[in-house]
Amino acid sequence: MMLSRPVCKSLLFFFGGIIFFSFMAKSDAGVQFVPEFVSFTQVANLPLNDLPKQEAWQQHAPNVQEISIPRKSGEPDQPSLWYDSGSKAKKPLLMVLHSWSADYLQHDAIPYGVFAEKNDWLFIHPNFRGRFDNAEATASEKAVQDVIDALDYAMAHAPVDEDRIYLVGFSGGAMMSLVMAGRYPEKFTAVLAWVPVYDLNDWYDSLLVSGQFFAGRYRSDIEASCGGNPREDDGARVACAKRSPSSYLKNARGQGVRFFISGGTQDRFVPPSHAIRTFNALAAEEDRISEEDYRFIDDAEVIPVGLKGETEENRFFSEAGLPVVFSRTSEGATLILFDGGHDMVYNAGLKWLYKQNQ
Repeated sequence: MMLSRPVCKSLLFFFGGIIFFSFMAKSDAGVQFVPEFVSFTQVANLPLNDLPKQEAWQQHAPNVQEISIPRKSGEPDQPSLWYDSGSKAKKPLLMVLHSWSADYLQHDAIPYGVFAEKNDWLFIHPNFRGRFDNAEATASEKAVQDVIDALDYAMAHAPVDEDRIYLVGFSGGAMMSLVMAGRYPEKFTAVLAWVPVYDLNDWYDSLLVSGQFFAGRYRSDIEASCGGNPREDDGARVACAKRSPSSYLKNARGQGVRFFISGGTQDRFVPPSHAIRTFNALAAEEDRISEEDYRFIDDAEVIPVGLKGETEENRFFSEAGLPVVFSRTSEGATLILFDGGHDMVYNAGLKWLYKQNQ
């Protein structure tokens, strides 16, 4: 029996859809997500956040261990967290860098440790000089070397799949991740950067006019890290630039590193222009977002009518109440802007990482 052309076309779409969705389901079949951990905001309100840091880690990721990593400089060892199941097969390495006001025991990284245990990934969470409130921290040369020492430790102590070395950070940790990728693009496969600080001098300037209760504290941290007020002291301004992704990211362009960069359109802490400028530093010229548009987003907290991006329906963002409002990919860099503030969506990022170098 001959089928009419419309019927054939309908069947083609029907079976094609089945194949597509079967493929999509299969592509996630090898990964276990962490549904109990949704977003930064949600985790901040969980009971685990009321526990002392070490107790919280022991309860939720009991096989993650505290270790001491020798420093090549001869200084005291660097405290870190480490997970290796001991299995002999090569495994992805999940290197998570703590945020601005935290250290290697921060509660917010627990979901990554849980994910590593569930999926037999390697996990390392170095201290790299702790909170960003002094000259030895905040992407200093010593902090950068600490991250390299942590990577070297993982490579020496476990069967790392060198094609799947993943760097993850949130806020100040995203800033540090981008600095590392810009300085050592050959060492990393993919970088997950949530609400990053792109330029410390620009962030300092925005903190001066933000009117938010936290602004004075973070200005003080920047001054302590960079050696003074970068608006008044040229040396401090140079030091802040040296500690910023804006000075290095162009080195990663075209080097094969993939980036997932995400910002919240309502972020009053780190304006979304920082995520957008991060993307611009990596994207092809024709795909970059204009200063007029990203300043509009900072001020209006919505996407300009004329700014066109790819449609992105991401169930993890939607389930977190942070729907995607704009996305664009260029030269291995993906920018996702969501309708929300200073936040991250754990499983959305982990799903993206899982798909790199499959």
